[in-house]
Amino acid sequence: MPSEYRVLRCGNCGASLSAVPGQHVLPCGYCGQVTHLTPKRASGARLASMAPHAEHSTGLREQLLSGPGAVPALGRGLRYTKKDMKMEALVPAERAIWPTRAAASTTFGSSWSPSAMLGPPKVFPRHGDIAGAWAPSSSVSAVEWVELEYTSEQPVTAVRVYETNKSGSVYAIVDRTSEDELLYAGLEDPRSVACALEVTLSTPRVIRRLRVYLTNTRGYSEIDTVALLSQHPLPLAERREIPSPTKSLSVGAGLLLMFAAFAALVLGCIVLGLVLGEGRSPVAIAPASEALQGATIAADAPALETLLAQNPVWAARVVDFSSQYGSSSSAAEQVLRAPNVYPRAGDIPEAWAPESSDAGVESITVGFSAPVPARAVVWLATFNPGAVVRVDDLTNPSAPVMLWTGTDPSRQYNSAAVTVSLPAPRTIHTLRLYLDTRVVRGWNELDAIGLLP
Repeated sequence: MPSEYRVLRCGNCGASLSAVPGQHVLPCGYCGQVTHLTPKRASGARLASMAPHAEHSTGLREQLLSGPGAVPALGRGLRYTKKDMKMEALVPAERAIWPTRAAASTTFGSSWSPSAMLGPPKVFPRHGDIAGAWAPSSSVSAVEWVELEYTSEQPVTAVRVYETNKSGSVYAIVDRTSEDELLYAGLEDPRSVACALEVTLSTPRVIRRLRVYLTNTRGYSEIDTVALLSQHPLPLAERREIPSPTKSLSVGAGLLLMFAAFAALVLGCIVLGLVLGEGRSPVAIAPASEALQGATIAADAPALETLLAQNPVWAARVVDFSSQYGSSSSAAEQVLRAPNVYPRAGDIPEAWAPESSDAGVESITVGFSAPVPARAVVWLATFNPGAVVRVDDLTNPSAPVMLWTGTDPSRQYNSAAVTVSLPAPRTIHTLRLYLDTRVVRGWNELDAIGLLP
């Protein structure tokens, strides 16, 4: 692992960033994401350059940027590990509210960008420098912070921070829902295992924005996600399935992987062009026993919060797929659960991509954890949208029902939510989407597939 790594690519879309000597704030010209770089030498206890609009920071925020111990200890914080309780209690699906938007003081980028903190844990309870958790750009900065946003209106009684590398680095938590209010302040407490730092609140409250401060002097201090624990069990529609942890990948290995992936992509395109000519044989579209009449399709690019407010039920398993670009990155399973790419756009490995581009018809079939009385089907296309040509209901595999076929209107967007509204609600357990990859050039990638109840 390098002792210092300057972010030269956007952590959201992967686009190149043009670094200017002495400049520590780099806006992405493609997606607009701002990346904050840590200075080469983190001298002194405070790094004001890490905070946007630092010239206006006063009071509590400026004190916290001075590091652990800058404010008196406050609140009750306990660190739990998998030795203290079962995973079902450490990551309680029935009470945990997960972030829907994230930002950070700095970002290593790629699979360690702030978006890695969205949704349930992807690394915890494993400990180490593992892709799927956020990591700062530097391994030797004095202070870093992450800021999370939530859309739930449920009162919460605790905050739980999942630390997966250099655990024990978190020293303060601030509720920024209306104005900065310190919930917890403590000292650094180094651990050699992954920890869930739980801060109990004095009274239940609704939290929409939270900032977590941590020190980063012992190597990359990494956070998987930050959960709010609701006062009461969440309604079933608001609960999230907890995914299995990601495969281990370090920051150092990530650098090699990015270069290797690019080389493999270039070589793969050459080989495919030489060997396959016009591309491999397209997938045959299965006949439907029935065609639904009256369904309509629409495309838009709403804010993620607006989309989630409709309480979509996301696919929980992959039943079948025609092809996938990789067995992990860009694999078919990347369409499962809530979106972790949208509203970003680009060739991002957390979305499903077929094996080849412009090769003909591809398909993916997904199932839901339980039958859903649905009024609409929704999918999120995050790279070259507009390729979906048909949607089938395979709840009864022996009698598939074609819900919609036609022209996907989302090609005008860089990243889009596409909705097929049904003429009447119907109970759906399994869906199949067909894509004609020749319709929109380049890889056509889907981030998530769901149903709107």
